[in-house]
Amino acid sequence: MQFIEKQAFRGIRALYGEDNFAKLQSAHVLVIGVGGIGSWCAESLCRSGVGHISLIDPDIIEITNLNRQLHTMPSTCGQYKAQVLANRLKQINPNLIIDTEETLLTEENIEEKLQDCPQYVCECIDDLKAKTKIVDFLYKNKKTFIVAGGAGGRLNPQALSVGDIADSCGDALISKLRQELRKNYGYPKGGKKMHITCTFSTETPIYAPKNGYINGDLPAFGASMPVTACAGLNLAAWILDKIAKAS
Repeated sequence: MQFIEKQAFRGIRALYGEDNFAKLQSAHVLVIGVGGIGSWCAESLCRSGVGHISLIDPDIIEITNLNRQLHTMPSTCGQYKAQVLANRLKQINPNLIIDTEETLLTEENIEEKLQDCPQYVCECIDDLKAKTKIVDFLYKNKKTFIVAGGAGGRLNPQALSVGDIADSCGDALISKLRQELRKNYGYPKGGKKMHITCTFSTETPIYAPKNGYINGDLPAFGASMPVTACAGLNLAAWILDKIAKAS
């Protein structure tokens, strides 16, 4: 079947208008981390007509990812997440420009790896030290970005919110990120707005049964696809709005 972009994205054109659809087509978005949240975020950006997507993730697909990660199937286990997802997105939109990098971002290499990153970024990793450094780099370089909070141990996607990290509550990952930024990077204290947007859940996390966790059969927190997927869709929706409203 011949791929005709105007037909494929006519729902996006109807919703955003032709001018804003053109902005989406010319936009370049980086998704850092394509696991339970980032994989859904990336596909949502692709299906919304974003013309250039970059993916950074060093991980290999494992069968334990099956309950929450878009690219995981028994047939894809052992392959790089970023590459499998890139192949899938290219099947959705053959005209998509897509780049992948199977690199682990660390405090030591973030500035080098992100120095040429695009204006729009969705940050979706849970390594606190790297996450804090990435957020500080993006903020100081005036990038348009949104940060993913924790999604593990939650069942209710309706408990997800989007807001300033100074206002988030109930999310341990965002709370630790906020503390790191204030303590080690000089960000404002006292509840002042930090002008960094994140997703967060106010739901109290559910721990795995103690015996299953201790004997290694279970992780400390399980994960629900409705929650991880909705978090990823919230990230994508925020970025899409910023692209459409850009002058």
